[in-house]
Amino acid sequence: MNARLQHRATPSRASSARAKGGPRKPSEFDRVCEALDGYFAKAFDARKRLLEQPYEPKLLHAWRVNLRRVTATLNDLTALSDDDLRDVLAYLKSCREATGQSRDLDILAQETLPAFLDKDHAQLPGVDAANKALSERQQEAHKQAVVELKKHNLAASLQSWRHWVQTVEPPTDNQIRKLAAAALQQRWDTLKKRAAKLDGGQKRLHRLRSATKKMRYSVELYQHAFPKQATSAWLKQLADLQGHLGLAHDRMTGRTLIRDFLVAEDTQTLLKPFRGWGKRTAFHASEEAMHSLAKLEKLNPYWRKAAH
Repeated sequence: MNARLQHRATPSRASSARAKGGPRKPSEFDRVCEALDGYFAKAFDARKRLLEQPYEPKLLHAWRVNLRRVTATLNDLTALSDDDLRDVLAYLKSCREATGQSRDLDILAQETLPAFLDKDHAQLPGVDAANKALSERQQEAHKQAVVELKKHNLAASLQSWRHWVQTVEPPTDNQIRKLAAAALQQRWDTLKKRAAKLDGGQKRLHRLRSATKKMRYSVELYQHAFPKQATSAWLKQLADLQGHLGLAHDRMTGRTLIRDFLVAEDTQTLLKPFRGWGKRTAFHASEEAMHSLAKLEKLNPYWRKAAH
């Protein structure tokens, strides 16, 4: 990526003209670029803090979420230019994926296992041993996450993105609305197709959850270009759908992960009841997700007017 940057052109006359124009109302393109710049900045800050202070799960979450916001939406915007920033997007995806194991263990330790142990299962034999085994696995994953974070510096990606903004010919507000409309329709079509293929398995659940996130992030990125009431309704319902899908995914992931460290004899008493509970609660969350999706399908696809 560094070699790539060395061969880039100087800022265009378009960007210079924007700079000389003085204060003005931000265009829709300016708003989109500002939002993406903010995602980069939040990921950059989360990484910095994770490397400077004791590990905090919420910081790793901020790192991953903001990288996903960029990778989920940037490729649509780069259609405005011959430079598609494909190498930047591939690098950012590798940054996020390198820390996924640590995030999954954090969710299991902080949310899933405590939910299982509440009330009915708190007195099961092996609880202390299981918590100890999970804590040890978490510590290993946290160390590995920090190792990966040291390898994945965002400076070159951020420089590439900002250079792209400076050199691209600024689109009109109407062009941004049409670009946004096309992106949103594509996201919505993908979400519906993946929902129709849901079969109770973890792989297709993951794909639907991913499509829901991308739809939500696209609605957020372009929300200033459309009526607030319409975008707010979609964001509210997408957040609800994402919540149910996330819970189902976490429970199914927990069922898989727990087999890796509940291997000692004194923890085996937890394995079968936990996996059974995980399956039941994942199924219930998936049912709730389908109810949420039905409500989402009743909303008006507000972006279609902008496509004509």
